[in-house]
Amino acid sequence: MLDTTPAAAPRLRGLAPVGAVTRGRRMLDGLADGTDPGPAAARTLALPPLTSWLPGLVTCETEFDEAVTLTPGVVFGGWIACLVDHFAGLVMLSALPDGTGFLTAGLGVEYHAPLVPGPGTVETELVRCSTRRAVAEVRFTQGGRRVCTGTVEQIIHRTGERDA
Repeated sequence: MLDTTPAAAPRLRGLAPVGAVTRGRRMLDGLADGTDPGPAAARTLALPPLTSWLPGLVTCETEFDEAVTLTPGVVFGGWIACLVDHFAGLVMLSALPDGTGFLTAGLGVEYHAPLVPGPGTVETELVRCSTRRAVAEVRFTQGGRRVCTGTVEQIIHRTGERDA
């Protein structure tokens, strides 16, 4: 969840107010309740939908399928990296005001243990944000154990588009 304490101010700036209704937050609501199918690429890549979100925090409870393995019994690391980028983008939608966009500037994944087909959780948190850059941490857990951690740096830019 987005930390709004005064101590968080130096690491989280340029965000939409917690209660603001933004284009990104409306999209997240639609993705969570199934009324928005999401971008075509998400469907093509079989990216799991988010389960819930708060400003600065996105959660996905999912079942990792055998269809996304290359080595039998182990989820393909490249697909995991794709999920890292995807969920980092979703957490950005939860936090940025209208009139801003973002692009991935850097992405890293640490594989602590094999992610295997079966139930798991992906939790993504916005850990740093300024008016120009943000960092999201994406944590994968299975059976109460962290199996992967991804970090994504985003460049934030103005789009000139504002919602009324």
